[in-house]
Amino acid sequence: MRILWHGPYKTPTGYWNQAEVWLKRLIGLGHEVAFSCLAGVTSHMETWRVEAGGRVHEVPVYPCTPYEMNGQDVVKGHYDHFKADLCITLTCTWVLNPDAWRDMRVIHVTPVDCEGMSVRDYHVVANSGGTPAAVCRWGETQMRARGLDPLYLPHGVETSVFRPPDDRGKLRQAMSLDHMFLVGINAGNHDKTRKRWNEAFGGFAAFHGKHPKSLLAVHSIAYLPGGLKLPALAAEWGISDAILFSQQYEQITGMLGAEELRAWYGALDVLLSVGNEGFGLPVMEAQACGTPVVAGNYSSGPELCASGWLVRGQYDWNDHHEKRWHIPFISDVAAKLELAYEHAGEARAAAREFALGWDADRLLEAHWKPVMDELG
Repeated sequence: MRILWHGPYKTPTGYWNQAEVWLKRLIGLGHEVAFSCLAGVTSHMETWRVEAGGRVHEVPVYPCTPYEMNGQDVVKGHYDHFKADLCITLTCTWVLNPDAWRDMRVIHVTPVDCEGMSVRDYHVVANSGGTPAAVCRWGETQMRARGLDPLYLPHGVETSVFRPPDDRGKLRQAMSLDHMFLVGINAGNHDKTRKRWNEAFGGFAAFHGKHPKSLLAVHSIAYLPGGLKLPALAAEWGISDAILFSQQYEQITGMLGAEELRAWYGALDVLLSVGNEGFGLPVMEAQACGTPVVAGNYSSGPELCASGWLVRGQYDWNDHHEKRWHIPFISDVAAKLELAYEHAGEARAAAREFALGWDADRLLEAHWKPVMDELG
């Protein structure tokens, strides 16, 4: 089958992470693939050289244009030029225009981060003629509650890449962090509410007040238009001297690769992720590296956090998507960090063992391959 994948190309996002994970494996199954850029390459063709199935493949990369921000003015042309049998989209589905997709065979892989599924996501899926696909069982449940019949194409992690450090003590000593309790957050900062930065910072501030030998490592861009000024938020919570931001230039330009991220996860004592997640790749990547997680007891949290602690929250209205999601209780964030402080070391082996169940190769055989075989 000839598959055109539409999404952001080689950008520091989970969408590109999963594009790379699955395209390599689809090539290995014998499919021919091409990439259609939502972002990443503009106004000229490129070639992505990727090793799969024991040899190097040259994958055509079709550009977006300066005229439509999501690449939809040219995607049908890309589809026809590549002679595609199928197009797979992986992005925020709600940003798409249903009219652009009706004349193609499309699967919309759709992370669902609102309870009940965003009316905007639903509008695209229901009016584009495409088939929805869920990335976790929680998302599948939300889609079925709206009367949809989604495929199940779960996100996965390369557990051979994301794995525990060879010598964690030596790694932390090299970072001069061996005497500190290290809490990490790996999250986007593109909007002011979804990742719940304020509540995460507030919970850590309360925890840090009791445990001054603790640090918050933040793997994110500290300020983006539309997002929060994270250094100012840290100052407001009084934790400026207890926060470690990732290298900003390298973060913005995508220079921090999987090996750097693996070391970062491995050095942590616990990962904090209490946003409203359609999946939440850092939750699974951290556990693959042996690091337990504090997550929300809402959205995908209970499904993906089997080795850590779940934070309670309350409903919040998302007016943009006209559905509910959650605000974590700051006091409960602090309480769960306290439990992690006491028991994180005991949970490291269980974290790795649980993450192995989300290994991309396992999920390929169990879910992706059967779906592609049936479609082909």
